[in-house]
Amino acid sequence: MGLGEQARAVVRSLSGGTRRKVELVRALLHEPRVLLMDEATVGLDPASRQQLLDTVRTLCRARGMGVLWATHLIEEVHGADRLMLLHQGTVRFEGSIPAFMAQAQGADFQAEVLRQLGPP
Repeated sequence: MGLGEQARAVVRSLSGGTRRKVELVRALLHEPRVLLMDEATVGLDPASRQQLLDTVRTLCRARGMGVLWATHLIEEVHGADRLMLLHQGTVRFEGSIPAFMAQAQGADFQAEVLRQLGPP
């Protein structure tokens, strides 16, 4: 994760993005079968965000690890096996990404997707 230079730093002295990386490394130390990621890329610059996404996807393939990824960024779900869209605590969609994209074709993701998916 590119943290070698900060190996001896006190974590609370690190930037928010670097702390996110440390959190991921700590979560992976015991080689979990399932990883829970809640808004894991918040505070990361684009390069660090992509590095985190690539690292997690590589680990999933190499270790057979599953990830439950909670995010507001639709581009982070690329390559996911399943997608669940929640709105105000209600499941609005559950299925494959291609099925979601077909249902939301041409939609503005801010509001139109929810309209196309119908009332809760």
